[in-house]
Amino acid sequence: MSRFHARRRTLASIVTAVIALPLGLLLAPTSASGAVSFQNIGLHDRGTRVVFVQRTLDVPRTGTYNVRTRKAVKSFQRPRDIAATGVVNQRTWTALQRRWDRIQSVQVQQRRAINAKYDRIVKVARNQFGAPYQFGAAGPSAFDCSGYTMFVYAKATGKSLPHLAGSQARMGDRISRKQARPGDLVFFQSGGSVYHAAIYAGHGDIYHSARPGTVVQRDPIWSSNVFFVTLLR
Repeated sequence: MSRFHARRRTLASIVTAVIALPLGLLLAPTSASGAVSFQNIGLHDRGTRVVFVQRTLDVPRTGTYNVRTRKAVKSFQRPRDIAATGVVNQRTWTALQRRWDRIQSVQVQQRRAINAKYDRIVKVARNQFGAPYQFGAAGPSAFDCSGYTMFVYAKATGKSLPHLAGSQARMGDRISRKQARPGDLVFFQSGGSVYHAAIYAGHGDIYHSARPGTVVQRDPIWSSNVFFVTLLR
């Protein structure tokens, strides 16, 4: 094996070992002897540890320990019987790590709950396939376009939508096509007015109740003049 390849293999082994380390060890400084020690973090300090503090306390992630970060640290320290110096010592750091773990746990639970709602929306939307279009109908055996989206969201999520495409379009948050997930709402417009509501099916398709003589079904999006709305984020 050449010396060059031996060096590459050694470097790859080191990188793999570092990636496998827990976040706390990656952020914690080490002493000259190699033992994990702690260096206080204060005004004007920079680096990944500062970003972690800012992220945990929901302040702008500048990477520099500024006055705003110090103020947030003081507010964090006071109710925890830690001297409100605004300096992150070992005790403050440990409390911040616990808070971040709780934040992560809550976010995981929230994502699971949202994913479950999306799954229910798609399931309910598909279950209505074959129901005929009927103007003014909102189920359970016939639908117009906004009646269909209203019925699906009420049954799948408990959310109450108005029986009018234009009014539904003003609810929730607009998102890009790339951000849209199966279960989000799709609205078609012409001349600035919304004329059709549907549920995104993914891969450029929608679930919808289109017009008289058709049934609830899956079709490709036929217009570029559409926008997407989410009610679940």
